[in-house]
Amino acid sequence: MSNMVKWSELNADVLQSILERLSIINYLKARSVCKNWHVVCKQISSIQDKFPWIIIFPRRRPKSSTCQVFNPQEGKLYTLRNLGNDFSTHQCIATSGSWLLMLDLRSNLYVLNVFTRERIDLPPLESHQGRLQVNRLQNNTFTFMINQSSAPARNVLNRTKAVLWVDEKTKGYLVVWSIGLSYIMYTKNGIDFWREIPIKEGPENLHGCQDIVYKDNNLYILTGLNRIRILDCSQELPRALLDNVDDDPFRDDQRRRGKIGVTVSGEVLMVKNRLKQVFNILKMNSDGTSWDEVESLGEESWITDLGVTVPGVDGSRPNSIYYRDRSLYCGDLSVQVLEMILEVDKNGHARWFIPSLREL
Repeated sequence: MSNMVKWSELNADVLQSILERLSIINYLKARSVCKNWHVVCKQISSIQDKFPWIIIFPRRRPKSSTCQVFNPQEGKLYTLRNLGNDFSTHQCIATSGSWLLMLDLRSNLYVLNVFTRERIDLPPLESHQGRLQVNRLQNNTFTFMINQSSAPARNVLNRTKAVLWVDEKTKGYLVVWSIGLSYIMYTKNGIDFWREIPIKEGPENLHGCQDIVYKDNNLYILTGLNRIRILDCSQELPRALLDNVDDDPFRDDQRRRGKIGVTVSGEVLMVKNRLKQVFNILKMNSDGTSWDEVESLGEESWITDLGVTVPGVDGSRPNSIYYRDRSLYCGDLSVQVLEMILEVDKNGHARWFIPSLREL
C-alpha cells in the first residue's frame, strides 16, 4: 500500500495556509480543484493582492465576453472570460477592488466583479433628479443638457471622472460620477435614482471638478481652480466639511491639470507632472489651509487611478507612484523617473486596480 497522501486529502489547516498565500488567479484555480479544496476556500474570509494589477480593454476589437488582466509582479497576462455579452465593447470608468464601474453601448451603467461575475445594475440615467436634463435618444445614447447647453454622452465621457466604492461583505455601494467638469451626480444602494451634488450654488460651491477620490466616507474633490473640497458622505446627503482648502498651490501654472490622493493615515496629496519628468507632489498641511512639498511617501505607494496610497508589501515599490497616461507607468520618487510597465495600444484603454475576493 502506498503511503503517499493525495493532494485532495491534505490537512485542512495546512491547505488553508497554502491557499491564503496564493495570488488571486491561482486561488480561483485552486478553488476548483476538488470538493475538499472548495470547502477549505469557504473558510478563508478574503483574498487580496496588495500589489496593483492592470486591467486592459483593447479598442476596435470584435465583440466578446472577455478582458485581460496583467500582474506586473509575475509579468503574466491573464484572460478573464464569461463577463457578459459584448463586454469587450464597454468602457471601464472606475474600480473598487475587483469591482468595475462600466458603461455599456446603450449608455447604461452597471457594477461588475470580474472574478465572481456578480453584477449590480445601477439606476437609469434618465432617473436623475437635479438641474441636469438627461435625454435618451432612439439609438440608446444620451444627451446631457445643463443651462441649455447639450453634449452627447460619449463626448462628455472624454472629460469625466468617477469613483466607485463597494463593501465586499454587504455589497453596499456608492457611485459618484462627474459629467464633464461642471456637474456631479451620485447614487448608492437603497436609492433607485441619481442625485445631484451642487457645485455652483450655496456653501458647497465647488467651481467644477477635475479629479475626485473617496475614502472612509469622505469625498475629496479637486476643483477647476486647483482647490480641495471635502464632502462628508456618511449621511443621506453629502455635506461640505469646514476644513475645505481654498489655497491653490499651482496658481502660477494653470497649464497642467492635477490629481489628488489620500494616504493611509488620511493626509491629502496633490500631484502635477509632465510625463517622464520630475514629480511635484504636495501634501495638505496639518492646519488644512496650505500645502507642503513631499520628498518621500515613505513605505507607501500612490495609485493615482484609485486616488489612495497603499502600504508597501513584498514585491511592490514603496515610495512610488503608479501613474496612467494612455500607457501604464510606475515612478520611483527617489529618482523621479517614470518607468513604463505596460504599453497600451493607442486605441486601447487600461487602468490600475487592486484585485480582491471575499468568500460568501
